Amino acid sequence: MDNVKFGKFIKESRHECGMTQKQLAEQLHVSDKAVSKWENGIGFPDIKLLEPLAECLGVSLLELMQGEKSRTEQIGTEEAGQVLADTVSQSGKMEEKRIWMGKIKLLLAVSVLGMLYLGFAGISCILGLDGKRGGEESAVWQAEGWYGNPVVFYVWVGIFVTGCMAAAFFLLWKAQQLPVFGVRIGRHRLKGFLTVLMDILVVVLLHTYMANIANNRQQLERLPEAIPVTAYLSNHNGSMRAQIDIKEEVVHKLENSAYVEELDLTVRLKAGIDRVEPDNWNTLDLFLCGINRMEAAGGLEEDSVVWNAGRDASVFEGKENLCVVSKQLMEEKGWKLGEKINLCLYYYYRGGRKNQELFMEPLEDAEYEIVGYADFLTDMQEKNGLTPPDILVPFGAVRESHHRQGIRFVAHSACFTVGDSLHLNDFKQEMKDLGLRSIAPLSTEESYEGDTLNVNDSVFISTASRLRQLIGTALAFYPVLLVLIVCAGYLVALLLLQSRRKEMALLRSIGIGRARCFFLFFREQFLLTLSGVLAGSLIAVLLHGNYGGNSAFTGCMVGICYLLGNSFALWRLLKVGVMEALAKAQ
Repeated sequence: MDNVKFGKFIKESRHECGMTQKQLAEQLHVSDKAVSKWENGIGFPDIKLLEPLAECLGVSLLELMQGEKSRTEQIGTEEAGQVLADTVSQSGKMEEKRIWMGKIKLLLAVSVLGMLYLGFAGISCILGLDGKRGGEESAVWQAEGWYGNPVVFYVWVGIFVTGCMAAAFFLLWKAQQLPVFGVRIGRHRLKGFLTVLMDILVVVLLHTYMANIANNRQQLERLPEAIPVTAYLSNHNGSMRAQIDIKEEVVHKLENSAYVEELDLTVRLKAGIDRVEPDNWNTLDLFLCGINRMEAAGGLEEDSVVWNAGRDASVFEGKENLCVVSKQLMEEKGWKLGEKINLCLYYYYRGGRKNQELFMEPLEDAEYEIVGYADFLTDMQEKNGLTPPDILVPFGAVRESHHRQGIRFVAHSACFTVGDSLHLNDFKQEMKDLGLRSIAPLSTEESYEGDTLNVNDSVFISTASRLRQLIGTALAFYPVLLVLIVCAGYLVALLLLQSRRKEMALLRSIGIGRARCFFLFFREQFLLTLSGVLAGSLIAVLLHGNYGGNSAFTGCMVGICYLLGNSFALWRLLKVGVMEALAKAQ
């Protein structure tokens, strides 16, 4: 049965009855769009509607099925049976097509929803929306989500979406047409396969290129942790890094600097038990060291200290009069944990000619509580040429003692780790603003001032420079890669579409304009490119990971550049005249 003839007959019969499409549709309880499709030969009514349709149009059922009015009053049984069989067959085909298209639309709808979800998840990841969820909710989102690991879930969603898209395109391919878009691609399976394969290859290659850049960036971000930059204060020629005089203003600024981490400060004192008479210097037989954290003690671990109940290494971060004594001194004096001892403290200062001579003066008598003891001789290393002390006290407590007595306070050593070593220049400028100088190894200046900064950054700088150079070179070459992708899309489309010149010429010969032809072939290339980009992105993510949500960006860039090249090739092919195209095709 000819759908066009059938539709023309309905239209003519409707006009004879003086009905509009809407009036006929109301009588049959269908939409006027359905009637329009029948009359244009696009669709076919359900077989149950044929008899009511014939009654509405005032024709016989047989005339309706034949698509013309009978010239004779009667028709043979065999001819009527053949017409009926053709009608049933045509109705069955149309019903099968509707079911098929319903499945395709369902698959495409599921694919679109899946892609929208993945797009939202990717944008959320890039913008850091997940990080804005706070407290317990954030922990549940990241660790106890209903889908488990988010990355694995996104990969499975991607596989599911790709499967739905592949199934939908397979059905359309098998039908040798895409009724939704009016594009036929089934007749060019090999060329379509080559286009998709080329897109997959380009996406994987560009994804690998971008993954390499992302990997170098990640190495650069982790470099401060892998190669920490340390610094310490010394005298001007770098010959001394302990028993130097570091002004309290410098100490205060180091403590408050955003670039200084793990700051180790020490101050050395001389001490005696109970009160020391000025003429009895031999009783000043203890070395006392003030530290601001356990690591400043030089090798002593928190676990090696026997602590009093409720005490730990945090005591050195405060200002209380607490102390950790050596095991040997603890046994010699018969002290116990929690016991309070009276210490006579003396501080060091320099004087004499050019401030080179070391002197001691009384600081204060103070009561200190014993909160722990350890084997200093075994556990502590000789630090900066100084023997291990007998007593460790909080750095803040010693500083407070100086303040109470109105005595100028100086620290005797300072070393730290540079926190944000990727911005070394900013760090060095801040240290310069603090009044710290650069080391001068050849200087003959005799100085004990701790005003010189020494930074161990040579290995870090060379490694960071190499990584930055690699990243910069790769980014500089990135536009060239995009141009190459445009050229690849142009050449591939030009080669694969050469054999379809005749098809283009025939379309134009029947009155379809150059722009319309371009649009028809471009939609076909768009669908093939989209399939290749999705498949390539999925393969690339499985191979290299998503590296921060940039996989979607890479796929989009490949798709845009490749389609741009396709567009140039299509427009060039369509610029050829119809007769010239037919001649070249022959």
